[in-house]
Amino acid sequence: MSYTYIVKTGSLKEYLSKVKKRELGVPDKVNRSYLQSIGYTSSNDFPIISVLKSIGFIDGSNAPTQRFKDFRTEKAGQVMASALKETYAELFKIHPEAHKKSNEELESFFASKKPELKKSTLQCFVDTFKTLCEFADFGAPPVEAEVVEKGEELEKVIKKGELFKTPEGVTINLNIQITLPVTDDAEVYDKIFKALKEHIFGGS
Repeated sequence: MSYTYIVKTGSLKEYLSKVKKRELGVPDKVNRSYLQSIGYTSSNDFPIISVLKSIGFIDGSNAPTQRFKDFRTEKAGQVMASALKETYAELFKIHPEAHKKSNEELESFFASKKPELKKSTLQCFVDTFKTLCEFADFGAPPVEAEVVEKGEELEKVIKKGELFKTPEGVTINLNIQITLPVTDDAEVYDKIFKALKEHIFGGS
């Protein structure tokens, strides 16, 4: 089972609240030394690291990802919802509104993955999931949907040839910078780059 948990969910909730409100900056690494430096000194606080890693907020080297940084914006709830639907994909496949399920129903799901776990441990998995859900806005469009929408909007703008017409003898250099949320769907980026190639560089 790839899911993880923290016994001290209060610390997880407090830390995420500080990140969301930007009371804390973006560290180079979210490791034990960092957590200790901001007051999380108990061994029960350290699983914050594994939880953040499981939802894609930090990478394999414990460095904050773009998702971590996006969580510090006005789209925090949307970012967390997408992260949870990805991390707990199997759970949401069974229960599309898993965040509304009872402790017993969630406990039953985790038990089906690891029948040998004690009830107290299963409850920790449930509490961790519910704590993360407190920061999620499941009613907002998925982050991936926004990426697709932005890609389509960009394609429409690019297709308006008037934007790139210039008087004879005049050279204009365009510096196009595209900032998009993190997504594992390569087709989204392929569509954007294809549009750029076709309508700016004249490729096919």
